[in-house]
Parts: sequence; C-alpha cells; structure tokens
Amino acid sequence: MKHTINIEPVPSPDEIYIQLSNKENTKEVILKGQKTETELDFKPTKLIIQRKVSIIKRITRSFYCKYVDISSAEGGSESVFYFPIFRSISAAGMTIEEKSGKRNGNLFSAQKWLRRLRNFGCQWKQVEDIKRVFLFPSTKADYISKHWDDDKFFARLFLDGCNPIMIKRCTELPQKIPVKELKAACPDIEELVRKGDIYIVDYELLDKIKEGAINGKQQYLAAPIVLLQEEEDGLTPIAIQLKQDPGDDNPVFTPHDKLAWLLAKIWVRNSDFYLHELVSHLLRTHLLAEVFFLFIYRSLNSKHPILMLFMATGRYTLPINVTARSTLISNTGFFMKYTGLGKDAQKVMLEKANKQVTFESLCLPDNLKSRGLMELKNFCYRDDGLAIWNAIYEFLSSVVDHYYKDDEHLCKDEDLMRLFEDIYNRGFEKKLDFPAEVKTKEEAVKYLTMIMFTCSAQHAAVNHGQYDIYAWMPNGPTTMRQPPPKYKEVVDDQYIMNTLPDLHTTLESMSVSRFLSQVPTDFIPLGQYDSDTTNEPNLREQIKTFQSKLKKIGEDINKREKEIFSYTYLHPDNMENSVAI
Repeated sequence: MKHTINIEPVPSPDEIYIQLSNKENTKEVILKGQKTETELDFKPTKLIIQRKVSIIKRITRSFYCKYVDISSAEGGSESVFYFPIFRSISAAGMTIEEKSGKRNGNLFSAQKWLRRLRNFGCQWKQVEDIKRVFLFPSTKADYISKHWDDDKFFARLFLDGCNPIMIKRCTELPQKIPVKELKAACPDIEELVRKGDIYIVDYELLDKIKEGAINGKQQYLAAPIVLLQEEEDGLTPIAIQLKQDPGDDNPVFTPHDKLAWLLAKIWVRNSDFYLHELVSHLLRTHLLAEVFFLFIYRSLNSKHPILMLFMATGRYTLPINVTARSTLISNTGFFMKYTGLGKDAQKVMLEKANKQVTFESLCLPDNLKSRGLMELKNFCYRDDGLAIWNAIYEFLSSVVDHYYKDDEHLCKDEDLMRLFEDIYNRGFEKKLDFPAEVKTKEEAVKYLTMIMFTCSAQHAAVNHGQYDIYAWMPNGPTTMRQPPPKYKEVVDDQYIMNTLPDLHTTLESMSVSRFLSQVPTDFIPLGQYDSDTTNEPNLREQIKTFQSKLKKIGEDINKREKEIFSYTYLHPDNMENSVAI
C-alpha cells in the first residue's frame, strides 16, 4: 500500500535515513525532500531516524526536526502515524515511539490538528484558544496550564521553576519603588523587611535593552521588580513594578488590581524567560563550561587523573555550543526571530551579566548565603543542590588527597597550576572576580567542585524544566506585542490577548523548549564513567563512594511528599554528567 512520508521541516540538502518497524516488520527509507512516497504494508510503532551528512557538516550545521508523519489516502479516509521528534537529528540513530493514538483518552489525528492550526489564524481571542495548540504537554506543563494564574504558584516558580537563582532576601526597602506605593500595597512592609520576610526579584539587566520586531511589528520589553512575602504556607507576591524608574506612568501593581495584576505577572514571566535563557542557562552554564574545558583540554595531559574524571564532565559541551550559536543566538536564530530582543540586545545583555559573574556566585553554598536564602522554607533546589555540591566536594577531596600529599606537592603540578591560571588570564582576561591562582588543596577542591557542579547539577536545574515551564505560553511568553501598561484601568481581557505572542511565535517557542529539554539517547548520569576510569586502581574506591552518595541523595528525594509539581530536576538519576544538550 502506498504511503506518503512527510518530514517537517524540509531536510534539504541533508539525507535523512529512517527505519519504520513494529514487532514483526521493518522498512528502511531515505528521505531526500519534505515528502517521500513508499510502499508500506504494516502499521509502524517505532521509527529510528538518522542524519546522513559529512563529519564537518555534523559539527558546523544542525538539522532540527519537529516531526515525521505517514499518511495513506484510501477510500477517502486517511490513516496517520505520527512521530514527534522536536530535537536535532544526529548521525547516531534515535528511536521515536509512534504517538498518534491517545491523548487524555480521546483518539485524535495529528494531521487533522495541523490542518486545524492552518485554518485557525494568528490571533488569540481568549486564553482558552491557546489550548488548541497545547497538544503534547508534559504532566507538569498540563498542571501549569491549570494553575499558572494563581498567586502562590507564580511565587513558587521562583523556587521550583527553571530559574531559581534570581530571588534574594530583601534587606532594605527598595529605593526604586516609592515608599507610599509600597505601604499602600503592604502597610507592614518596613516591619516585614526587618524580620526578613520580604524577598525581591529584580530584572534590572533588562533595563534599556533594545527592543526588536517580529515580521515588521514592534515588540516590547520590561524590567520588572517583584516583591514577595514569606507566609506560613510559602511565598506570595505582594507588589510588581514593571519598569525600573518610578513615575506616574509606572504604577505599582498589587493583587487588588485583578486583570492588571494578572498582566503584570505575565510581564514578569516574560522577563524571567529572557534572564533565564540568556544568563542563568546560556552564560552561567554553557559559555562558562566552554571556557573551563577549552583550558582543561589544553592544560592537562591525557593521563592526568583530573582529566580522566573531567572528560565525562565536558562531553559534548563544545559541539553543543557551536550548534547553539548557529540556531539560537545568531542573527537569524530563534532569539532574533521569535523574541522581543532587538539587534545586538543579546550581546549587550550578556556583557552586562558577565560583569556580575564571580567565583563565589558559582559556588552554591556561598551563592545561597549571599542571597539570604538559607532559612527560606520549601526550597528544594537549595536542599538538593547543597547535597549534590557536598557529594562532589567530598569526592574530589578524596581524589586530591590521594594524589597530593600536601599543598606544596599540589603546587608542583605544573599542568594543574597552568589550568587555573589560564582560566583567569586567558579565559576571563583577568576581568572577572576569579582566583588568579590556586595555592592549597582546599582551594583546588573548591574550584574543581565549582566546575563539576556547574556543568552537571546547575545545568540540569536550569535546563531540564524548560518544556514543563514554557509549554503553556502565558507562563513564559517569549515576547510581548504591546508595551507595559501605564494605567491599570486600560487592562481588560482583550488587552491581555493583544499583548501575548501570536500563534506562529507560540508554536516556535513550544518547539524550541521541547527540543532543549530532551534527554539525549546516550544520556550518562553524574558519577558514571567509562570502564578505563572506573577501573583505575587509584580512582576505583572514590568513584564507588561517590556513586553511593548520589544514590542516597536520589532516595531522599524520592521520599519527599509526592505531588504533580514535585521538584525533581536535581535528582541524580535525571542529571547529565555534562552540558550535553
């Protein structure tokens, strides 16, 4: 029976190899364009997809595939087999399960959904319309779609979302928000600040960043300040100001403002998207990891024990960053085409954020203490992160103690000393607040712990929840089509819908967030090493002990009270050894 295989987008000039199969049958096909016809006499349940290109093209150019569907027209009816991919296709085959069957118990055809989208238009009339494109939510994303507008849930995302590094304790009344407005929002604000019950999230990095356009239409940015109060049952937001400079046209929004308050929260989620993706994720994990590993590879010889361990921590990081530069942050990439950032805005933001990167801010215990978060209730990122930090620290301490009898012995390792010096002198050009040299075993262990934690646990914390958090568009819009409101009374339902991204931008952002959250098919969790490293006599026991501690951390996380939105992004079983996606 003749079938048509459709791949989205067009893979040209690449050749894409697929293998369709079920329990009894297998069919191999080479796709050379968007549509390929083939004979198919069975219902496929699995697809293996592989990209056939030269090794140079694999490194310099990626192919991001959204889906493959297979249809057969017979007697006026269509059968559709749908394989959602939403990731970059590599030369190594990846297996995809067929997904056209059931969603919430109802049969649906992926092709019919796609046709419906084509007829839907680009304008939202109400929030419920967005559910028409909300086709493949994760369990957490589905939960978010039902609770995104709740104040408690909005506050919880600063702790349990994918950007937990923004919030800090407020130690004095913020000068940027008029005191009169603050007291109107919260009469006891001064006393609550003194008691340590007020927390602040300030998006000042977005202030005066150039705005862009999508399809010739102006887009807009804000630079909000959010105040939250800690209560017995957790944090709750009490005030939002959408721009940095106070003024009559920059109101302070409170929960009493109803729809205007909802829009203010959406603006905060939009701003959080920018700082999360470009600063917390790209800069503070991907780009820093690139600097670390360029010099780890250059400085340490192939038999060096630190390199033996850190080869796993740097796996795929450099090629992944090459791909990100070409598909996400280039002049024709996602951030220029589907966000509100204007020309050179990414560069300006990264330059501003880079000045705030310090060695201590990358060391989790120091970071949490400086932000005043050690006593904040129900902060799983802190608790899980500290447990993992300590396990890594103890592991590397045992390795350093085994190879170096004292500080003097350590300092005689010219390769290791050159590593730390080159990161500071060449990698950061002496511009960042980083150690210029390392003189003791304790300093070396802390430095190496920072690198391993940044490239494994911290990356997992800011990466793995992207589809959960952003799939429901109002919870993380990638752009806003109207400026922040100057007056609360102008905000109604239609004003909100006219501000949110259009259909096309929504679909692209959902696709990218799904891709960025995908677990690689050759996933290697933290603490797992190749056989040569695992069987190295001088490392064998240390690795076993490290793995046992990680297993215990996972068991402790499993014992926590289970709920749909439980924090699991730092579970060791789900944590990649490296920045591999």
